[in-house]
Formats: sequence, structure tokens, C-alpha cells
Amino acid sequence: MSLLAIADSFYIGVLDLTAATAWYIEKLGLQKVPVEMDDAEGCVALGFSKKDQTAIALGPRGKPTDGTTPMLYASDVKKAREVLSSRGVKVGDIQADRQGTHYFEMRDLEGNLIEVSEEP
Repeated sequence: MSLLAIADSFYIGVLDLTAATAWYIEKLGLQKVPVEMDDAEGCVALGFSKKDQTAIALGPRGKPTDGTTPMLYASDVKKAREVLSSRGVKVGDIQADRQGTHYFEMRDLEGNLIEVSEEP
């Protein structure tokens, strides 16, 4: 498994789709994936491989989401934080939730929050 994996598919609304897509590809190592989505006009699906069944969908702001924080899994939270930080990603401190699971928060190019959590 690579350093990061998509926990579940999620949608992130962005103002500049071209810049956001380039940022996710450069900073997280994602690539465009062929995924059928409802109302996919103006959206880009990204995954860690072309075979990803789940993906991050980037598209226009204002589309409804389920209100949960998007999450990625890390095989090594400390290393993932170090790598992302070295790539210029805004990352927070490593924390532990009530169950003792370690995670950190990061922000994308437009300030959208994403949680990076150790694998369950």
C-alpha cells in the first residue's frame, strides 16, 4: 500500500478546478480516474491509481455534501505528515481521538479541510 489511501469517496467544492486538480496531483500523488458520477459536469475524479473504485471528486462549490470531513488513511501517520509538509501542504499536529487513533488535519490549496488518519 502507498503512504496514503482514500478512506471513502468524497466531494470537495473548489473555485478553480484546474488549479485544484493540479494541486491534488502534485501534492498527494493522485491521478485522474474514470468514475461515473451523478451530475458529473464540471467535476474531476481523482484516485491513487486508475483502478480506484473510490475517488475524490473535485467540482464547483455549492453542491451538497453530507457534512463530514473528508478523510484519507495513512499507513504511517508521522511519515505522511512529514512528506506532505515537505511538499508544502499545510498540516496540523498529530493528535489522538477518544479511541486512541492518531490523525492530523491538512488543508488543500483553497483551505478545504481533510483529515489524515492511521488505518483502522
